[in-house]
Amino acid sequence: MRNRFAVALLAIGTATTAAAGLFAAAAQAESPTTACRQALTDRDEFHGVCLWAEQDFQGEMTVLTNFQGTDKCGNLSPTAKSAVNLSDEEHLFYQGSGCQWQLFVGAVQPWESRAEFKEDAAAGSWR
Repeated sequence: MRNRFAVALLAIGTATTAAAGLFAAAAQAESPTTACRQALTDRDEFHGVCLWAEQDFQGEMTVLTNFQGTDKCGNLSPTAKSAVNLSDEEHLFYQGSGCQWQLFVGAVQPWESRAEFKEDAAAGSWR
């Protein structure tokens, strides 16, 4: 009788662990666009750019808003290695501060995403 009880407890623990694993996998499977849209919605914004500190939309996410119609250079902290652009404007990214053209690492078109800039390059400024 004890063995049946132990097997039943083991089965319940395995099912709970498997269910937790499924929920974790579902959370990780959220697309970067969906994560960005949710972050903008949480801020009562429709347009914005979401940046990740690591390639492939990993690491800390930063949300940029209220830039429509400007061509000002902004410095990024932390630096960014991937981006989702949920705006009507193209955005350009540069290594280092000051948006220096010779340090251009990539552009993200309107309503598109980019899993990395130049190989292992981090953007330190944008416009």
